[in-house]
Amino acid sequence: MCEPSTGAAQAAPQFNLPTFNQECVRHILLGDYSALIDAINRMATLGYCERIAWSQPLPTGRNGELISVMTRKRTIP
Repeated sequence: MCEPSTGAAQAAPQFNLPTFNQECVRHILLGDYSALIDAINRMATLGYCERIAWSQPLPTGRNGELISVMTRKRTIP
């Protein structure tokens, strides 16, 4: 069933995880709500990003202006 312990702890085998060099780019949209949604939908239709990748539009403090941000990462070959 169980083997008796020899008293010496055995270390787990070590392995190195692969490293991925990634670049990051942030897209920032500023404008009124309908313009932001149209731009986000257009990029999603073109296959550039998912709609859910964008932050919720937030007011910037300027009258009627909103901001939405999307971050994309890509692996450097």
